[in-house]
Amino acid sequence: MKMNKVLERHYFDIRDAKFGNTTKLADGVLTISKDELREKVKRLLKHVASIDFELVKPGENTRIIHLLDTLTPMIKRSGDGQVYPGHFSDPVMVGSGETNVLKGFSVMESCALPWEESSASSGLLYPRDAIMEMTGPIAKMTPFYETINLVITYQLHEGKSSHEYDEEIRAIGIKVALSLAELTLDQKPDRSETYSIDEVNPDLPNVVLVWQCQNQGVYANTLLYGVPIDEIVPTILHPNEMLDGAVVSDNLAWPLHKVPTYTHVDHPIVRELYRRHGKDLNFRGVIFCRSHNPTNWHKSRCANMVVKLAQYLAADGLIMAWEGGGNAAIDGMLTIQCAEQHGIKSATITFEFGGDDGTEGVLLVDDVPEANAIVSGGSIEKVIQLDAVERAVGGDTLRLDKEKGGYFPPATSAISFDQSIHLYMAANQAGHSTQAGVDY
Repeated sequence: MKMNKVLERHYFDIRDAKFGNTTKLADGVLTISKDELREKVKRLLKHVASIDFELVKPGENTRIIHLLDTLTPMIKRSGDGQVYPGHFSDPVMVGSGETNVLKGFSVMESCALPWEESSASSGLLYPRDAIMEMTGPIAKMTPFYETINLVITYQLHEGKSSHEYDEEIRAIGIKVALSLAELTLDQKPDRSETYSIDEVNPDLPNVVLVWQCQNQGVYANTLLYGVPIDEIVPTILHPNEMLDGAVVSDNLAWPLHKVPTYTHVDHPIVRELYRRHGKDLNFRGVIFCRSHNPTNWHKSRCANMVVKLAQYLAADGLIMAWEGGGNAAIDGMLTIQCAEQHGIKSATITFEFGGDDGTEGVLLVDDVPEANAIVSGGSIEKVIQLDAVERAVGGDTLRLDKEKGGYFPPATSAISFDQSIHLYMAANQAGHSTQAGVDY
């Protein structure tokens, strides 16, 4: 029987949020009871000592620090499986039926995870401090300066493993997001949208998205249907599977490259391909795989398998997008090269190493002659100035420069960086950015 994945998303606009005695949603105002949410996740707390909640709203003179993942509250109204499948549910294939989504609202996780060597996958893959601004030009590096954000803050029991902290923090965040979305099940949405790629126009070119995600170990992982993708071979996802949360982020090591779960389920490139489907292209699906493959042989193997799947989908064009830095760029460029050599036109988006004025040295970590359609997300090496803020959420001090012994300035103070490593999503390559490189 032919696959028939049609997903209707029902959107509930959250216009304001506040704390109160009872959790409820009425007329676009979300009232949140901290005690009720604590009770919802109480049985999950084994390695986490306690949690608290703070609300951060657009326009506030606020900085969020120690930022980990960000989630979309959503829940299935009908159809197979549950959102975020594999987490609190069996890994049933999702992407059809109806899903309720809170819009204009996010659930964030904030925690100063231990820096000990035993808590990282390698010397580089420790949980760096991630910073997000709610005001000023830096705020626009993420979509969350425009959303109302419920920030979960975590206090940890000492002496637990990175895996234990990681699993528990993620479970609590997902559970909170699911619990808030439950409020919509007996309510009428503000609007609805249907997502399907079943109807194609044979006169239009077929286009696929190749989405390569980070997977290097604890604090630098991505999960597909609840399992890290370290041993995955490239596979085909229906884009609706992503909209229903089949892909969950666990990349906590590099804030600037971070693609939070919120962005996986509202992927800007997926949205754009859906917008253009049936108009000037046929969106034929997502080829999903890992970046940061361990050797050039493994990278070449992955690239060839991706192109085989693109050919199977009769792709005329391929959009190459990846999460991560230098290692991941090689995976992406080899995929572009292989696709072009097999007659599939390819385009990509990537950040640059351009120095302060955007022209310094070699701009890309890696490139190939076939990569001739590149969208620039701008240089990550420009000096970044953060002004002092009135309020910091997540802690009192920043944790910076572990390699140099650590630097711990006050969280609300003005600070400058010579590149954007610590800025949440500042160089993500999922298509969300207000930055660009301009030839002049």
